[in-house]
Amino acid sequence: MANKEKLGRGLESLLGEAIGVESSEKILRINITDIQPNEAQPRKKFSAPQMESLVNSIREHGVLQPIIVRPTSKGYKIIAGERRWRASKQLGIRELPAIVKSADSLKTIELALVENIQREDLNPIEKATAFSELKDNFGLTQEQIAKNVGQDRSTIANTLRLLDLPEEVQNFVSRGTISMGHARSLLSLKDSKKQVNLSERIVNEDLSVREVEQIVSGSKTIADPAKSPMGIKLTPKLIKSPQILDLEDGLRRAVGTKVSIMERNGKGKITIEFSNNAQFEGIVAKLNSLTGPHFK
Repeated sequence: MANKEKLGRGLESLLGEAIGVESSEKILRINITDIQPNEAQPRKKFSAPQMESLVNSIREHGVLQPIIVRPTSKGYKIIAGERRWRASKQLGIRELPAIVKSADSLKTIELALVENIQREDLNPIEKATAFSELKDNFGLTQEQIAKNVGQDRSTIANTLRLLDLPEEVQNFVSRGTISMGHARSLLSLKDSKKQVNLSERIVNEDLSVREVEQIVSGSKTIADPAKSPMGIKLTPKLIKSPQILDLEDGLRRAVGTKVSIMERNGKGKITIEFSNNAQFEGIVAKLNSLTGPHFK
């Protein structure tokens, strides 16, 4: 709860002070063709089920909250509200309610990042990329970034370290195929080929974070059945097919958290993980949006 309150204060401070959301600023109607997305937008992927839900809401009720834009030589660029803009374009809406504010590039990135963290978490790689943009291109320290987004400095540092991982591993983290805990353990390996190989084992063999830590430290290896002691045949870890991995990825994108499918001979189980009540409620809400309110 404390973290949510910090994020709320960060959003109020940045959006309220920088673009006057809480003021009685005039809301304009702007032609949607004059509005461009922000290339500094930290969110690079938009969940299809959530976009569909937003499209349905706008179709029924219209755009209830104005987007925030800044003027450019070619029209307007989005500061906050790209999902509403995308959904409106999909519906063929010609004009959008908007508040026009001047903001430099740094403030634009800060505003977009804080809004997304407040409303719907970016995936870890998107966060790391956004933090890196603030640090490398605009000279913010980790302490300043932490203050702006309402998190502690160690969280910023650990998130930025994800960008040291090979692209293949970053893709796993981005999709939620492996967790932040797995990723932190992989960083201890230093060797990029070993990081990729172990990340693939995490996915294929459904290794826990503890198992990965033991493998990285050298205190555990996966047994080879052919070399088992005393002639005892060991049951190997289940290797998942590409089809099962694709299904897991699709379900992860739909519910926004790790999903594991264990299947053998047409039987098995699907496990959806959550770390707190808020995440659990979010999963239920997403399932309801996909299937109707059957989980109340």
